[in-house]
Amino acid sequence: MAERPPRPLPVFSSRLTFILAAVGAAVGLGNVWRFPYEAGENGGAAFVAVYLIGLVFVAAPLFLCEALIGRRGRGSPPTALGNQAVEHGRSRAWRIPGLVGVVGALFLMSFYSVIAGWSLHYLVGAAQGLFAAFDAALAQAHFAELQASVPRLLLWQGVFILSTVIIVGLGVNRGIERGMRLLMPLLGLLLLGLVGYALSAGAGREAVVYLFAPDFSALTPQIALAAVGQAFFSVSVGLGGVMMYAAYLPKDASIPGAAAYVISADTLVALLAGLAIFPIVFAWGLPPDSGPGLLFISLPLAFGGMPLGSLVGALFFFFLFVAALTSAVALYEPTVAYLGERGVRREIGVGVAAGTSWVLGLGSVLSFNLISHWSITPFQGITWGLNNIVLPIGGLILAWFAGRVLSRRATVSELGMGDGWRYRGWRLAVRWIAPGIIIALFVSNLLAR
Repeated sequence: MAERPPRPLPVFSSRLTFILAAVGAAVGLGNVWRFPYEAGENGGAAFVAVYLIGLVFVAAPLFLCEALIGRRGRGSPPTALGNQAVEHGRSRAWRIPGLVGVVGALFLMSFYSVIAGWSLHYLVGAAQGLFAAFDAALAQAHFAELQASVPRLLLWQGVFILSTVIIVGLGVNRGIERGMRLLMPLLGLLLLGLVGYALSAGAGREAVVYLFAPDFSALTPQIALAAVGQAFFSVSVGLGGVMMYAAYLPKDASIPGAAAYVISADTLVALLAGLAIFPIVFAWGLPPDSGPGLLFISLPLAFGGMPLGSLVGALFFFFLFVAALTSAVALYEPTVAYLGERGVRREIGVGVAAGTSWVLGLGSVLSFNLISHWSITPFQGITWGLNNIVLPIGGLILAWFAGRVLSRRATVSELGMGDGWRYRGWRLAVRWIAPGIIIALFVSNLLAR
């Protein structure tokens, strides 16, 4: 399809809006679902300590890469990469990684929406007092029954996608901006309330020690790589959402300042999620290393036996839904913007993004039931491919482009922090440290396969 003259790009009303939107993109199932069970499976505090190191040396530098490329490029990821490559005497084929990121975001949404749909199912169940009857066998049976039911999985997946479509369809200022101004404070209040309850009603001291008193003698190379990998995935770089939001960032806003707020907020949410979950896990004698079932088997069992369990359970799964929703918006926006650059109306672009992710999601839905006997199901294949191939390679491309394709003058000007030690530290991390760590992760994951 031939490109039409570009429409004027919308701009967020303030840096605060970008921060809220970018925090929303980063804060999602990775923080609330994946981080606690990864920490639980990898020994707690030692994992958390290396996770924080990974944020500093990998996640934060790459977030700056994606944000500066996005604002300087002022377009969808393929356009931003392609135009700046040509400006610096390189091939327009740099558009291709941007296209891969756009498609990758839809693949991610295909299974993300299924898991997010589980939170809605459990929200309704908690509100109905269903957890009060749970014992260990019933909690496992309930989760297995949900996964076996194709109609239920499709229903809740569809409700979640529709919720995302409504926000994205209203546009950048009326939809994303207003949505994030409402949802992010709500997310924070819910999380703080859940943490307060968990620390007072659960085993708060045990949870604090578990998360913040590391025993480095238990640290292994595998745990260290898992922690750095979680840090890398936590801030949602590599698929174009941050790049797209940065394209809407006002030119006078500080990218490093905004990035500091986003990384800090994302880290705080992950740690608070641990403090909302592990006091309950320890108080009810549940295993912290119960894997992905921690939220959907172990916690409902605990909610069923605690005071105000139905209310707290409903609030927790509503929190999980809101966290997933704010991330999902960022997964659709690059596709919608890319189609918009080609003259496609936003409503149609949103429909294309949603329809594509829903069709792809059928494979994930069926992976839990009708085709669960396959040696590699679509759910396993997509999640493994994104986590171990697409995202690491996307991170390497961001680092290479920002550190070696864009000129020093361009990056100094866009970052706006001068040419001093902070800039030199970022450039060192982008050109050498972050790529080295990502390659180690990449090789390790392939060998483990």
